Amino acid sequence: MAISNRLFELSERYIGTGLSHSIPLVVRLVEEYKEGFESRCVKYPTPLCNCYLTISSYFPET
Repeated sequence: MAISNRLFELSERYIGTGLSHSIPLVVRLVEEYKEGFESRCVKYPTPLCNCYLTISSYFPET
C-alpha cells in the first residue's frame, strides 16, 4: 500500500513538472497561430454537416 502511494506521488510530481514546462510552450504556439489566423466564413458546408442538419430536423431541441 505504501509503495503504490509513493509511486503515485512520484508519477504525479513527474507529470506536474513535465506539464509546467510544456504548457507555456503550447500557449505560445497557440498565440502565434492566432496572430496569423484569419476567420473564414464557410459558404459550402461539408456533406457531414448536411447530414447533421437533415437528422437534426427530425429531432427538434426542447
